[in-house]
Amino acid sequence: MKILFVYPPARDMSIPPLGIGYLCSVLRKNGHEPEVLDLTANPLSEEELSGLIDGFGKYDCIGISAIITAYNFVKSFSLKVKLKFHNMPIIVGNAISNACPETLLKASQVNIVVVDEGELTLKELMDNIKSPGNLSNIKGILYKDKDGRIHKTEPRERIKDLDSLPYPAWDLLNIPVYMKNSGLYLDKGIKTGWFSAVRGCPFSCGFCSRPFGQRITCRSANSLINEILEFKKIYGSSHVCMVDDEFMANMSLARDFAKSLLDRKVNITWKANGRVNFVDEGLFKLMKRSGCVTLAYGLESGSQKILDNMNKSATVKQARDAIKITRRAGINMSTPFMFGYIGEDEHTANETADFIKEMKLETTSLFFTTPYPGTSLYDWAKKNNRIKYDEDTYLSLLGNNAEKFLVNLTDMTDEEYLKLKSDVEKRMKRSLPFKIKVDKYFIKKIYYIKARISLYGFNWIIKKIIKKVRGFSKSRK
Repeated sequence: MKILFVYPPARDMSIPPLGIGYLCSVLRKNGHEPEVLDLTANPLSEEELSGLIDGFGKYDCIGISAIITAYNFVKSFSLKVKLKFHNMPIIVGNAISNACPETLLKASQVNIVVVDEGELTLKELMDNIKSPGNLSNIKGILYKDKDGRIHKTEPRERIKDLDSLPYPAWDLLNIPVYMKNSGLYLDKGIKTGWFSAVRGCPFSCGFCSRPFGQRITCRSANSLINEILEFKKIYGSSHVCMVDDEFMANMSLARDFAKSLLDRKVNITWKANGRVNFVDEGLFKLMKRSGCVTLAYGLESGSQKILDNMNKSATVKQARDAIKITRRAGINMSTPFMFGYIGEDEHTANETADFIKEMKLETTSLFFTTPYPGTSLYDWAKKNNRIKYDEDTYLSLLGNNAEKFLVNLTDMTDEEYLKLKSDVEKRMKRSLPFKIKVDKYFIKKIYYIKARISLYGFNWIIKKIIKKVRGFSKSRK
C-alpha cells in the first residue's frame, strides 16, 4: 500500500518530524511504500499545493501528523483532498489526536484518528485500509462510519520495548533543511541530530495533555548511541538534541547514556530536557564530561502559588537548587516561563521577575498561558466560562507557540493583564547582567546573520535592510 504522510506548515524549522520518520520505517519494514510531503521544510503556495493534490490518486491513503495549532490546516487540507478524491481515506495522528479527536472527526473530512503511539496501530490500519468493516477490530483509533457516526475502539497497549523499533526513515525527512535551521547551526554553524529515547510523563501538570500517558518507557543507552553513530556517519552531525519532554525522568538512563558515551569514546555534544526535581550533582558532572552542554527546564513560574495551581509537583526551592547545581556542573540552561495562569496577579508576576533576576537567567519574555483541549486547564476554563466558544471555533482561533493572547484566566481585565505582562518583561530586560546582554543581543545576532547568509546568500541581508528601511519610512509618515 502507498501512503503519503503530510507534515503541516509550522514556524519552527529546527526539529524534523521524527514521529513520521518512525511510522515510515515501520511501514517499510512491513512492505508498504510511504512518502512524505513536508510543508514546513518545503513551504508551498496554495496554487502549488492544489497542483500536488491533483496527483494524490496514486496513494491508497493520506496521513497527517499534526499538533493542535495545525487544526485549521487539517480541516482545509482534508476538504481539498476529498473534493478531488472522495473515497480517499484520511488518517490523522500526533498531539492533535489526543486533544480533540471527536471534534476533529465531526468538523473535518478526516476519517480516522490514531490515539497515542501510532506504529503498531498504523501498521494494522494499512493492512486493512481497503476493508473499512474491519476498523472496529483495530485498537487505538476513533473513526467515522459511512453514515458519519463516530466510533471509538479499545485503547492500544503501549509499546514496551522501544529498542525494537527501527530507526526513523531519515531519507524521507529533509534533514539538511532542519540542520541549517537548528539553534546551534544558527549560533555557531554546528550540525545537529535529533533523537528520542523516552515516552510518557509521570506528572499531571494542568496545562499538558501527556500524549503517551503517565507510564515511562525508555530505550537502552546502547541502542540510542548506536542510532546516534549511524546518523552521524550519514549526516556528519556533531551535536545531539534529545527531543523528549522527560529525558531526565529516568535518571538511570541518563547515567547509562553519559557513561556509555565516555566508554565508547563518542565525540559529541548534547542537550536534553530536565526537571527541577530530577537533579543529581554527581550525575550532572558525569553528563558534562560526556558532552552535555544544555539542559532545558520548564520552570513556568517563580511563584509557589502559581506552581501549585498548575499542579506542577515542583517547588521554587527545587528550581533554585537545580539552577545552582546545573551551573556548578558547567551545563548551560534554557528556562521558559509562562504568564497568566489561574491566580496570576501583580504579586505573583513580580515573584517570577524577582526569581529571574535573583538567578541571573537569560529569560526576557513570558509565554501566554493557553488552555488546550485535552487538559484539565481547558476543562476549568470551559466550566468557569473563560472560553465562550464551541470547541471547533476555539480551535480555529489558536495561534502558534503560545504567542497569541486568547483566554484570560485571571481576575484582571484584559487591559490590566497585557499591561502587567509588558511591564514585567521590560523589567526582566532591564535587569539582565551586562555580559548576558552582550551575548544575547550582539554575539548571537552575529552568528545568526552569518548562518543566514550562508543559507540564502547576501540577497537575504539586502532584503532585510530594504524591509527595515521601508518600515522606518512608513512610521515617519
